[in-house]
Amino acid sequence: MPDKMTTVESFKLYEEGKHRRYGLLFSVNGGALAIAKLFADEKAAAFLGNLTIGQLAIGMILFTVVMGTDIFMFGEKMRVTYIPGVFGWQGKLVLILIGLLICTGWFLVI
Repeated sequence: MPDKMTTVESFKLYEEGKHRRYGLLFSVNGGALAIAKLFADEKAAAFLGNLTIGQLAIGMILFTVVMGTDIFMFGEKMRVTYIPGVFGWQGKLVLILIGLLICTGWFLVI
């Protein structure tokens, strides 16, 4: 990243980075939910090998925590380095609540 970026360039970089990270978080969790649905069908469950629904849930909890941490660190870096007004308490609260909601859903599966 260049040292001197305009506010517009910095904000575009922030929005694109945030969108990619949230997209990955939701896509992977959605894919895991589709896999979890396969456990209901005995024929499809054989395709999953030795994977259990509990193992899938634990993996997704860990993934969600790692992605939440990555999104938080990205937002903080952008706020401190490039755009002082972004990723305030509202953005942090939304991120934490989304992460807690997803993790709670996976905890209920275990």
